[in-house]
Order: sequence, then structure tokens, then C-alpha cells
Amino acid sequence: MNKYKIKSNIFYIFLFIIFEGLLTIFTLAQVTLAATDANATNSVIDAGNQANYETALRNTPKGLHWNDQDFTKANFKNNSAEIVNSTNPNTPNTSVIKLTNTNYQVGGIWSNLSEDNFFNINENQTASMWLYFGSYKNSSYPDSLFPGDGMAFVMHNDPRGTNAHSIGKDKDGNTKPGNGETLGVWGTDWNWNETNPANIAKNAVQNSLAIEFDTFINKLTTYKDISGEGVSFDAQGINGQHIAIGYPGNPSDGTYPISTYFHNTIKKPAGDTSNGPATKNYFTMLHLAATDNLNLVDNNWHHLTIQWTKPTTNSNLGTITYKYDDKNPDGTPTNSAKIASTIVDTNQFKTTNGKLYWGFTGSTGKYTENNLLVFESLPSFVDAQASANIHNDTEDTEVKAGDHVNANDDITYNYNLKYIGWTREWTNIKTRMQIPDNVTFTSGEINYANGKKEIIPSSVFADTTDPNYLNYQLLQTLNKDNRTATISLHGKAAKTTTNTLTVPSAHAHFDGDNLITDTDAPSFIIDPKSITLESSTPYIIKIKKGEDAQIKAHVSYLGTSATPDLTKLTVYQKVGDQDFTAQKGIIDSAGNFTLNIPNSQLNESSTPVSFYVKDDSGILGQTNTLERTIQIGGTVYFGEVSSNVKFQNINFGNKNRLVPRIDDWNVHVIDSREKGSSWTVQASASQLINTNTKRPFDGNLVFKQTPESHPINLSNTTTIAQYTKPDDSTETNNITLPWTNQNGILLSLNDNVNPAGQYNGVISWTLLDSIVNH
Repeated sequence: MNKYKIKSNIFYIFLFIIFEGLLTIFTLAQVTLAATDANATNSVIDAGNQANYETALRNTPKGLHWNDQDFTKANFKNNSAEIVNSTNPNTPNTSVIKLTNTNYQVGGIWSNLSEDNFFNINENQTASMWLYFGSYKNSSYPDSLFPGDGMAFVMHNDPRGTNAHSIGKDKDGNTKPGNGETLGVWGTDWNWNETNPANIAKNAVQNSLAIEFDTFINKLTTYKDISGEGVSFDAQGINGQHIAIGYPGNPSDGTYPISTYFHNTIKKPAGDTSNGPATKNYFTMLHLAATDNLNLVDNNWHHLTIQWTKPTTNSNLGTITYKYDDKNPDGTPTNSAKIASTIVDTNQFKTTNGKLYWGFTGSTGKYTENNLLVFESLPSFVDAQASANIHNDTEDTEVKAGDHVNANDDITYNYNLKYIGWTREWTNIKTRMQIPDNVTFTSGEINYANGKKEIIPSSVFADTTDPNYLNYQLLQTLNKDNRTATISLHGKAAKTTTNTLTVPSAHAHFDGDNLITDTDAPSFIIDPKSITLESSTPYIIKIKKGEDAQIKAHVSYLGTSATPDLTKLTVYQKVGDQDFTAQKGIIDSAGNFTLNIPNSQLNESSTPVSFYVKDDSGILGQTNTLERTIQIGGTVYFGEVSSNVKFQNINFGNKNRLVPRIDDWNVHVIDSREKGSSWTVQASASQLINTNTKRPFDGNLVFKQTPESHPINLSNTTTIAQYTKPDDSTETNNITLPWTNQNGILLSLNDNVNPAGQYNGVISWTLLDSIVNH
């Protein structure tokens, strides 16, 4: 039995202790509306909003189209929410939610749980969408008008279900939906005699969490400005338009988390002869994970990704993260994303099954804007990931960002789609893959998890209607029985003899029913060559015992002058541990030659061979080097094994749980042996050590074969995977593909709290060329 060993050196685990602090800053912010005829002003506002609204629809980014049953318009009087369609010819069949479009409106739309549209806090969930907040100073507005008030993403378990919204009583005692600073979700501060925060909280959406996108800052705190219209929620350390997280229905009951609303009092100034009371009361609001001084209202669509990390075993603390402006309208990533997160107490939701309503609310008051949104993914429908990698087929190496390849090298771009869940399949997946400068694609195929292979038609590569992109729709659906699809595009690096060329990052867009996502392949460099070397011979050459090995190859001249005499070039070859030796006179006038490797120079099982071509006169230089492996009867070995692997960050106070991996883990086994050959992969892990204190981590790496199986401590060597070949073809298997957040290699925490810091360790992998009997 042969053993092959390799290590994943250094994996990172970060522990964070999070403190939510309060900073109280009281400032005066007054806005005065010029005196004018109210009807005339409203007419101008409506006209300005309508023009801006039509412009927004003409520029709508690509989003999902859904049945009306997937979302439900909240059932309250004068709900301004409405579902309309994009008018952008480039994004047909995109549904747009219009929440508000004039003064004193409240709009709300909620997921339909009966159609399996929900937010499940017992699972990791992702939602992505596009937001639009209108124009800051539309040319049709009076100069003194400002936008307001914004909208909010909300998760809730309010007993009112799809009828949930904030409420309040106006000065005449009439109950109505909360507008203005409430954004339709927070409590209403409409009574300057109110002193109890619980009475504010009970008017909000109950059992909820909200991420607000506040376009109008409410921080008035003077006696004359406390008008009973809700004007002070932002008067506690917030500046300008902002994003923040909070619990709308949380009362001041002394439990975690602390109250959302804070009572304040202002006395009537001396000399004030108005009829107001001696004291007025108002409320400010707690803003968690706040990002302020933003320009949300700028006539542009903005992308938002919301990620939920579920609580671990025996914990009620999850984490919610928002990423605002993380993607451009064309799907490419930005360098200016606003990212923040906070721990969430799931007890606030009072749910027994983890399923929550989710949706958006929006409101306006004296000031107005177009609050619009477009969904890209719905958390309970489909969750999937897209990633990209590049392989240099000529050199048989992975091409990472900034790496160098040689002119005319064979290159393969791999786009990897991975279905994670949930209630629906990912169907009708349309791809739009960018053709980067200095690379030409000529063929491609798609390999699915179910073993099926799909050849991309040659017509896709010959299509000139969209010259910078390849467009193709996958024929298969991704679901729990067919979780992955790898789209491979084969081509060549450009020919260049004098100049270094840059291949820019290439964007790929995947648009299917229930999910739209993107990824980018890295940028790399093409080095110039006057002569290049190619070989159609497989990277692993299998021969029988006693046979010689032959490697056919071809040398090409890339220059623009007359082709030199290629027969005068020399081939240099290296077999096994030998030095390079010169082979003269074996290249014909067309550049073709065959290397003959005698059997006597070959090892019993596997022998590496390297070779290149050189102009000994120095005029044409030297080609790239090709590598091949000659196997007698085939062999099994590790391919790509991730060198740096990571686990999810651990928040302070979490104990007795299993921590999942993050990023992609790869452990590839390549087997060129005959049908019926078997292999086993085993792993063991060292103790994790704090890089600063050098103290050990109180926990262990464990392995779970299935989500239901008992975890096995990796302090001892443990069998991770076993496999038997079904045929004679060369196979590459990534043993991590079946792993989820609940199985595979995980990090197990003990009872003690680990000090914050970074912890490193080593996983040792062992490959055995047979199945281990237990």
C-alpha cells in the first residue's frame, strides 16, 4: 500500500468580542419649506417624482420576475406599494416594487409564507436586491425640498402577518399607518406627552428586526421643533443619510438587547409665551451597525446583499450582515461597498419553527422620493454560489491573480456553480461570460454533479451579435440531486513576441429562475515569446510494462518576419531526476517532433518528464516548458489541495457548537489507474495555537460524515473519503464537494470561552492507494 502525504498549512479562525456602545450627540437640524400654495407645491412634487420614476424604470438593472402570489401587499389603508415592470429593454421581465412616490405615504410588501417565501433563521440565508431612492434635488422640485424618508428591510413574526405595519394616532385621535421617520416599521413618536418607551415600541412592527435606509435625518431637539410629528429618532450620534439595524418592537424591559427607543425631555424656554406645555417629551433611537454620512439619493440604483448566519447549537445568537453598493449594475464588483454586521438575538422573533415574514416598508412625510426595489435572490427559494478559476493547460498549473503565462499557451476558464438549497430548483440558467482581452475561446463543455456532460455548441463561439461575451443557457437544472455545474471554456493566450500583455478580470453573469448571481475570473499577464511549444499528448501518459513512451509536440514561430529554419532548433528534455539533455535534429521543417523515452529510463510506477525548445544561437530565445508524467499501469495522487483554509469567525460568548468552514476547500484526488482501483483519504489535525499568546485553542477539529453522524476528533488520523473507480478513464474527484455547513471538517468548541485572536494549525492529508478496512 502506497501513501501520499500533503498538508494544508495554516487555517485561520478569528474570535471577536463585540461591544455595542452608545454615543449621544445632540445637534440642531432645521429645514424650512418656503411658503407657497400647497396644491401648487404638491403638483410640482408629483410631476418631478413621476419624471424621476420613469427614468428609474428605463434604467432598471436585471432582477427577478415572480408570480403575484410570491409577495403580498400589506393590508392597511392607503398602502402605496405596487408591483410594476421594468421598461428597460435590456432587462425585460424584471419586477419592480414601488413603495412610495409622493408625500405622506406608507408602503409595505411581505413574503407569502404559504408559497414557501420566508426567511429561515435556522439556516444560513442570503437575499440580494437593487434599491433606488430617487433624486436629491430634482430640477422639477422647489429648491427648498429634500428627499424623505427612505425604506427598510424587515424580518418579522408579527401576529398581524402580512398586515404588519407601524401605527400611530394623529392629533385628532385617529389611528393611521406610521409615516415619516417610522419608515413604516418603527414606532410612532407623535405625542409630546409620552414618556414610556414601551408605548413607542408597541406601535412598531412586532417581533422584528429592520435594516433602515434613512434618507432624511430626524434630529430636531429644541422645544419649538418638537411638534408631535416624529422628528428626533436620529438625534443620537447619527449624521446624514444612513443605514442602520435595530429591533422596532423592542420595549425598555431591561433584557438583551437594550431598548430601541430612549426618552428625552425638553423644558419650555424662559420667555416663551406660546400655548405649549411646560415640558415636551421626545424619543431618540438606537442605531446598531450604523453607516452614516451617505449619499443614498443620487438617481442611481444601488445593490444590496443581506447575509444571515444562523445560531449554532445551544445558542440563540445569529449574525446579520449588510453589504451596500457591493456590485455595479453590470454585475461587476465595486471597491466601495459599505459592510457592517451585528449579532442578533433570535429570541426577539418569538418563533417556534424559525420561519419569518420578510419584505420592505417605506414612507414619506413632508418630503418625498421614489422608493423602488428589485430582487435578485429570495432567501428561501434558491441559494447558490458562483466562483471562477483559470487553468494553464500548457503548463498544467492554476493561474491566479497576477500570475504569468506564456504567449499562445492553452488556457481554460472554469466557472463553478454550486446549488445550496432551498425550496425551489435553479432552472433556466442563462450565462453571459465575458471574453477578456488577449484571450480567444474556441470550445467548451459543462460537467454536472450527476455525471452528465454537455458540449457547448460551436455556434456559441462563432456568434458575433454580442462580440465581447459568450451567451448560453444550461440544459440542466441545479437542485439537491444535481448540485454543481462546471462550465469550462477552452482557448489560448494571445500571441506576442515583444510586449507583455495584460488579460483583465473577466465577468460572468448567471441569470436563472429564482436567482441571479455573478462572479469574476482573475486578471493575469502574458509574457512574450518568439517561439512556443505545444503538445496534444495527455498530461498523464499511460503505457504498458516494457513499452517506450512517446510524446508528440509542435514548436511554432510567433514573429512577423519569414519563418526561420525550425529544424536547427534544439529540444532539451529531462526524465525523472536526470539533468536536461539536448536532442538535435529531431524537429522537421513544420515544427513537429516526437520525443522517445526508453523504458529503461522510466520508474516502476510514475516518471515526470520536462522539455522545451531553444534556439542555441540566441536569436529566437527559448520556448515555454511542458511537463508530462509517464505512468506504467497508471497511478493515483493528490491534485489541487487548498493550502490556506478557514473557518467562520466566532463571536464572543458562543460555546458548545460546531463552527462551519468558509470559502472553498479543495482536496482533489487524480486517479489514472484501471477500473476497480480504490483509494482512501485520511486526515489529522494539529492543536490550534493563538498566534500572539501562543496559547492553545479550547476546541478541536472534527469530521462528520453526514449531518446526522457523530463528530470524530481529528487529533487522531481519520478516514475522510473512500472511492472505487467505475471505469478506466482518468478521474479527478474533489472530496469536499459533498460537504455542507453541517458535515465534513468542522471546528468544535468546548465549554470555555477562548480569548479573542487568530489561531493557526495544520491539517495533514494522507492518500492511500486502496480502501482501508475498518
